[in-house]
Amino acid sequence: MLAWYALIPPLVGGQVAPGAPLAQWEQIRAFDQAEQCEKMMIAYAQQAAAQTDNAARARARQVQYVRCVWAGDPRLKP
Repeated sequence: MLAWYALIPPLVGGQVAPGAPLAQWEQIRAFDQAEQCEKMMIAYAQQAAAQTDNAARARARQVQYVRCVWAGDPRLKP
């Protein structure tokens, strides 16, 4: 059972919105364990820093805020 989600904040008007409610964040991966999710967060942050084209840089700005959230977290409900 996948119990942890890796989430990134939405883009609002071309800007990353890390203050948006978690229910509006985009799920990029799901994991069985928090540790797996946390390892992925570190790898994504490192890869994001190396991006050079504009589209990749926009995604990299979002990825800098990646969070691992338990699937049962009540903040995920709209």
